[in-house]
Amino acid sequence: MILSGRWVVPVSSPPLCYGAIAVERDRILEVGPLETVRKNYPGHELKDFPEAALLPGLVNVHSHLELTVLRGYLEGLDFWDWIRTLTRTKYEVLNEDDILASALLGAVEAVRAGVTTVADPMDIGASLDAVLATGLRAVLYQEVFSPKPAEAEQAVQSLMDKMSLLESRLARWPEEARPQARTLNSAEDVTRRRQRVTLGVSPHALFTVSAPLFQKTIRFAQEHNYPVCIHAAESEAETQLVKDGSGPMMESHRERGIDWNPPRTSPIAYLHNLGILNRGTLLVHCIRLEPFDYEILSNQGVSVAHCPKSNARLRHGFMNLKAMREHRIPTGLGSDSVASNNAMDLFEEMRFASANPCWMSADTDGLTAPEALRMATLGGAEALGLSKSIGSLEAEKQADVIAVDLSQPHNLPVFSPIDALVLSARASDVVFSMVAGEMIFEDNSRRGDPDPAVPQSIQRVREKLQNARSPV
Repeated sequence: MILSGRWVVPVSSPPLCYGAIAVERDRILEVGPLETVRKNYPGHELKDFPEAALLPGLVNVHSHLELTVLRGYLEGLDFWDWIRTLTRTKYEVLNEDDILASALLGAVEAVRAGVTTVADPMDIGASLDAVLATGLRAVLYQEVFSPKPAEAEQAVQSLMDKMSLLESRLARWPEEARPQARTLNSAEDVTRRRQRVTLGVSPHALFTVSAPLFQKTIRFAQEHNYPVCIHAAESEAETQLVKDGSGPMMESHRERGIDWNPPRTSPIAYLHNLGILNRGTLLVHCIRLEPFDYEILSNQGVSVAHCPKSNARLRHGFMNLKAMREHRIPTGLGSDSVASNNAMDLFEEMRFASANPCWMSADTDGLTAPEALRMATLGGAEALGLSKSIGSLEAEKQADVIAVDLSQPHNLPVFSPIDALVLSARASDVVFSMVAGEMIFEDNSRRGDPDPAVPQSIQRVREKLQNARSPV
């Protein structure tokens, strides 16, 4: 197949006017002028997007598909109440079917927003069903929790059991898929979809994971070559817990009988001193960093997921992107869960990142549109260790391609396709998505969507959540 568009934006090289991409099976064969590509591949079918920009699929380095159904449910809460209400709702109100419907809804939203890769921490494993059903590429991290040191061995054994089950479910999909997460695929598509999923582990955060559990989890991950994701340096409450043992998280520890001796350092230094920050570890948020923390991240080869809109909406503050750039720390863009963000729209995330206050001083050039687009594509691939395969349009890379319609009034006139993509385009402008050569979304077709009963399931879950609200 040959994909052609008004513009082709490879990210790793300058945009092309009236460019084209030759694709065969799951690979890109060539990127170049339409006339040249058609001449080189005369037998290939042409699919044209005359008013669109073709670019690499967006890489969302931090989502929570299982929490999609909580969109708008936790508004107006401070962070600690937000965390506690979310946790209580997830375990006391929602069941597995609810969370599966939630994950499926989130995956469909991702597909239709031009996201072709998600890095997603999950609790009950519903995200596995969701990405396989929709065709997304994914790094899925099984979460592990327990702030009580005495529970570390039990928690890591439970993690091992869950990973074994996930490996089995992945190998046997779609035979073991839940009914509402099945799609009809050829044997070839089934195999290719399995190959697009990488499993990893996520010791959640330093306020939910004890030091022994952190170390046991990382040791297990290293033994099995699992990638690791950790929420870190996100909130003032977390910093208070680590710096001096104060604040709402410390109060919660006392109520639960958890013995905590504050290390009196930064959250990043605490994790480093535990010996758990290694090359390829993905840290999420990294807002509240000390100057020496950037050196730690750089020296340890750690990557960072930046979730600018979620950080702003939860009133955490802003990551210092300028310092991240100066220390050459691989950084990608994430939406976080829509429970905090309300939308999975990486076009919005690019704009939020560009408006970061760290760019407001006179001694910086700010985040340019090409840099912002790179963060949402190749930068995200680098943060996940996938840049040899995805993130840019280049020969021999995986054919993860999206088309973004730039003909709508809010995008016109277009002087630069990159400026238009970063500064005015929206998720709803995406008209086509391909992952590894497989078309998973086109216009408003249902290609790649799960069972049509999912919207009805979401309405049922909404009513359950509404009824569970505490009286005001």
